[in-house]
Amino acid sequence: MKKILVSFLGLLILAFVACKESIPDPEQTTLLSPEDNTSCLYVSNSSTTASVDFSWEETEFTDEYKVVIRNLITQEETVSITENTRIRLTLTRGVPYQWKVLSTSELSSVETPSTNFSFYLEAQVQRNYLPFPARLISPQLDELVNLVEGGHNFSWEAVDLDNDLSHYTFLLGESIDELEEVAFNILTTNYSMSLNADQIYFWQVISHDQNGNSTKSLSSRFQTAP
Repeated sequence: MKKILVSFLGLLILAFVACKESIPDPEQTTLLSPEDNTSCLYVSNSSTTASVDFSWEETEFTDEYKVVIRNLITQEETVSITENTRIRLTLTRGVPYQWKVLSTSELSSVETPSTNFSFYLEAQVQRNYLPFPARLISPQLDELVNLVEGGHNFSWEAVDLDNDLSHYTFLLGESIDELEEVAFNILTTNYSMSLNADQIYFWQVISHDQNGNSTKSLSSRFQTAP
């Protein structure tokens, strides 16, 4: 009788687990405004700051949205939380920014990020724009790189609203604190060099424009295969 009772309880537990619906993760939203790689329009301003309207699409299984704004010069981030699909934020002028939205739910620990958009918030008198920091494409963060003939072809993406990018500087090192400038005056968005096998590296790109402005990308880490 005891064995029958245990078996019955086990069947009940299995039935409960099988019938229990899984909790869906919040969906990824699509960013609307400010658009990617544009000069941002603001709604009010002072000489140093401006209020910017951000908007995105509503998503399923979402209770709140986290709006993450990164200053691409200082790399400082601010996070704002809202239940709506738009928010007005005040930012420093004359700075390039990157933004994304995380969809969150009270029923899930998963925070689903959108893609990243970049924009430039104009200064009061804007004669020339800083380049957007380059987006590092290859290798990706923490990628295991198989060397080809002992080397790798690095690549990145660069945007400048003035279309006056002139050249790039390539930095590489075995520590994020010891990056060295290994190539100057690169005229294309790629650079090939020899590397050691089974080694962790960090790399970064500086974008320069014809007016003497420059911006650094984020640094990225990768490892070469043995």
